[in-house]
Amino acid sequence: MEQSNQNPLIARVCAEKRHERALLLVTFGSTYEGPHKTFATLRNAFAESFPDRDIYMAFTSKFCIRKWLEKTGEEYYTTDKWLEAIGEAGYKAVSIQSLHVIPGLEYSFIDDRYVPQFHRLYPQIPTTVGVPLLWSQADIERVGDCIYSLFRERLEKGEALILMGHGNNTDKHPEANGRYRRLHDYLQGRCSRILIGTVDFEDMLFEDVAERLAEVCPVGSILNLLPLMSVAGDHALNDMAGDEEEDTPLEEQSWKIRFKALGYKIEEENCHLHGLADYASLRQVWLDHLMAAEREQ
Repeated sequence: MEQSNQNPLIARVCAEKRHERALLLVTFGSTYEGPHKTFATLRNAFAESFPDRDIYMAFTSKFCIRKWLEKTGEEYYTTDKWLEAIGEAGYKAVSIQSLHVIPGLEYSFIDDRYVPQFHRLYPQIPTTVGVPLLWSQADIERVGDCIYSLFRERLEKGEALILMGHGNNTDKHPEANGRYRRLHDYLQGRCSRILIGTVDFEDMLFEDVAERLAEVCPVGSILNLLPLMSVAGDHALNDMAGDEEEDTPLEEQSWKIRFKALGYKIEEENCHLHGLADYASLRQVWLDHLMAAEREQ
């Protein structure tokens, strides 16, 4: 962890402390305004469900921290700095809630790095960790049912739904990417025209989605695009729904442009630029994960 004299959060947290328990929400972060509105919605939801604690939010991406500061003057901090400040402020308990979708590399930092560091420095403060959105099979089915319900009317009209997840391009967390497979299989049971692809998981890239789509949707069908991510940030706005870029090869264009080139119809209303955390029914899964973790402690 950072040394205390290098951590500007300590004085701030000590001054703002109102409760004896702290809740730290951990997310990758974003440099776009839309996701920051989603973060505010998430904080409000957790504040309503957990009124007995002070709520903070950490970014795991130093790039997002730097770029957002340059853009707005507002500074976010990494998980370790928040935890040190929480420890120095003398909280009696701290809960950490992952806002990740899968238990991949970013989530692993919480259990493998940040919590052990915190326990070494502040062994007297108990910690609780809430798991990511897609943790158990029950979560996968619950999330799948929510997504199906949100798009049921469009699906019943013969439209398709393509979900873009991020994915891990590492072999260290194979089960994390497996969550996409399991959710895809479950959604296929609800409707064969719901397909999942990812940005980084090599077994579920655009080409795989296009191949599977051709088997269930004739050319000319209407496609809906939705990020399978907590917020609709860079990947959603650019990789998923970005406009055509001049002098850029087709294989480097957004999914919207590439699917349209294959003959499918995608209007602006079919690009759903909402993160999963923008939907109350899906937000509740994260809330329930923290409630369950605290019950089990």
